[in-house]
Amino acid sequence: MVATFVRNRLKAFPRLVALVRFVRALATPLGRGRLDAGRRGAQLFQPATVTRLDRHPGLFAVVAARLGDNPAPRLLSFGCSTGEEAVTLARYLPHARIDAIDANPACIAQARRTADRLGLGQIRFACADTPNVLTAEGYDAVFCLSVLRHGDLDAWRPDRCTRLLPFSRFAAAVDALDRCIRPGGLLILWGCNFRFTDTPVAVRYRAIVTPGIKQQPGPFYGADDRLLPHDNYAAFVFLKR
Repeated sequence: MVATFVRNRLKAFPRLVALVRFVRALATPLGRGRLDAGRRGAQLFQPATVTRLDRHPGLFAVVAARLGDNPAPRLLSFGCSTGEEAVTLARYLPHARIDAIDANPACIAQARRTADRLGLGQIRFACADTPNVLTAEGYDAVFCLSVLRHGDLDAWRPDRCTRLLPFSRFAAAVDALDRCIRPGGLLILWGCNFRFTDTPVAVRYRAIVTPGIKQQPGPFYGADDRLLPHDNYAAFVFLKR
């Protein structure tokens, strides 16, 4: 009887967590924005809205060094949250034209206010869940950092990721990003629950060595949605052939 009671409580715990998240979301503009995005059918990934200025200086520096000779590189911050990543990119590459996209309308509103306050007119923001809404010209670098992941996979490490975030969604998102990148452009992926090298489009890219940048922690899932034994991954910057 005790064992049955414990099992029932464990089964109910994920529902309780979901309820707590829902109530918390209602209490904040960003949370309500996320709920609005879900109601209009946006394809959401990471349930948390967490970001900060210059959170990956090593990655930003690598990209800035490779694009330094480009007089007007085009950059995309996909899943830009409240805009700190785009603001950081404007500091590393002040001559760049930067597009920033997020599915949460409250995040985009806050990001626009920040950019206006700082006088960063080279950044354009859009509320969307697809990467091709602002330009048809293609990008010299696309940043997708801590977007293609789900916090519950980190917390619970289930044997399969299918229910929360299947590999097929990751592969489809990466394919959409690939279509926006010019030949010779860069794809920067960090904080994913999957390995880019497992996707079909990976054959079009080669990894750029990034010495001194710490490995990305897991968990990681394979193309079959099964948990992989590897708990770190060290490929983040990819050059399109």
